[in-house]
Amino acid sequence: MLLATGANAVLASATTAWVLETERADAMGATAAVALLAVDEKRQPKGEPALFHAPQPAWMEWRGDPGHVGCQLTLANLPAGADRVLIVLYTYAATGPVSDLLGCTLRLNGALEHRVDLRGHGEAAIILGECYLRAGQWKFRALAEGSAYGLAALGRRLGVALDESNPERRGPGRERASSGATGTGFAVSQRALLTCAHVIEGMHEIHISSFEGRHRAEPVMVDSRNDLALLRVQDVVLNPVRFAGGQGCSLGDSVVAVGYPMAGLAGAGAHVTQGGVSGLFGLHNDSSLLQFTAAIQPGSSGSPLFDAAGEVVGMVTSSLPDAQNMNFAVKGGLLLAFLQACHLEADQGGERTTLSASDIARRAQPALWKIEARN
Repeated sequence: MLLATGANAVLASATTAWVLETERADAMGATAAVALLAVDEKRQPKGEPALFHAPQPAWMEWRGDPGHVGCQLTLANLPAGADRVLIVLYTYAATGPVSDLLGCTLRLNGALEHRVDLRGHGEAAIILGECYLRAGQWKFRALAEGSAYGLAALGRRLGVALDESNPERRGPGRERASSGATGTGFAVSQRALLTCAHVIEGMHEIHISSFEGRHRAEPVMVDSRNDLALLRVQDVVLNPVRFAGGQGCSLGDSVVAVGYPMAGLAGAGAHVTQGGVSGLFGLHNDSSLLQFTAAIQPGSSGSPLFDAAGEVVGMVTSSLPDAQNMNFAVKGGLLLAFLQACHLEADQGGERTTLSASDIARRAQPALWKIEARN
């Protein structure tokens, strides 16, 4: 039985076997892998995730080989509170898109089949499906839900730390493979910038660059839970942004994102996108995030989100690629609290005048820097 994306089917029992095949079988275990996440109906994590290189939890067992990755699930043994399992295909360290695997086929119990053409997926991780319990019956739902910034970013969204590194290229006596990440940062004082933690995590060499030059930076404080990182520079004086005072922003307010998406591909200069505040909570009613509709891309992480007066109301952190501009930003109030905890007093408020997007971009430009992080 061939399942279309979004379709579901009944599983014969709580003991389920599946096999995943990709068109690039040589990549599995080398540059890509599969993860299983036990969650509840609100996608809150329960128990330990199942990764290739981690001890196997009691509810699953890996089988097969890289060309035919297999698994036996004993769904009745899921951790307390879990009523579903997410099957996630991802690339190690988010160093490339899953589209490199070309296509994949997931077969369950020799009876159900879900095919996904990965060529149009630029994300570094994708949820292929979920086994879930409904009215005492186990079912499978076919999905193709991407996470642009990889498995670790998906984990942060769900509230769990996930190790997406290649187990063959780390550990005692071994170096991680050469890898890198780019993002955006913005000055919050004359010597410090804010960016997303996921841009610099695990990286040993960090530079900031703009038309004003390229400089070495070092992390001062990292809050992985809220995806915040404070960087310090020594050899350049920065031009800090101004934060919005009061409540920050309201539902429906216009916002402008300015950053460096798709570095090396979209051109050297900063890019500007416009949209509105579409929600005052993140997934699972996460009050630390707001939702907005201004388009973003990989590399936009860490971009400041400005209101109509050109004041910062948030920092771009993630998106749901299949949800039509459902993008997320850490709220300005949390950014200010983080800076205060770092003993930095940010510039707040002032005379408010409605500005055009071009005026906002022009004023923001001196505070913006491309982040280049390498291992």
